Amino acid sequence: MAESTQENKAETTRAKKQPDIRMDDKIPVKSLAPWPTGAARKTSMGDINMPAKGIVYITREEVIAQAQSGNRLLSGTDGYGSHSTWYIDDEYTRKDLGFESAGKPQKFLTMDKVKVIFAESTQTKFEKAIRDNVVTRAEKVFLMDSIKTLNINDYAKIKFCTDYTGNKI
Repeated sequence: MAESTQENKAETTRAKKQPDIRMDDKIPVKSLAPWPTGAARKTSMGDINMPAKGIVYITREEVIAQAQSGNRLLSGTDGYGSHSTWYIDDEYTRKDLGFESAGKPQKFLTMDKVKVIFAESTQTKFEKAIRDNVVTRAEKVFLMDSIKTLNINDYAKIKFCTDYTGNKI
């Protein structure tokens, strides 16, 4: 009797810690690209139409199906979400897909990451950070837009970004 009571308490504790994850919940997916993007749905009929720099709510099941089928907008350049154009704004789904783990976040370019890169002390470190973090066309356009939005004023670094991306501010 005492054992079953302890087992029930342990099971109840585990149930409280685990959130109710449903595959039909809609989760936010954000686009980095300043142009509309889209993909054919995998789990139902129709298309996913993502506006420029927009957010669309898609079922968790569809997001997982898109990533597992190799949609580079979600799975990125390496299949693990690095340098993807779309960002899954749901920690459970990112971890479930293997895009990030406890010690390793997904490699996705954000305004905050651009600030950190521009804070690099030397030009050499800065250029390496740009080459490591800005790979795709969408990231290059996002970088140049971020420079303007953040009012960054460092001629040598901006000149390198202009040459590297092939885009002007």
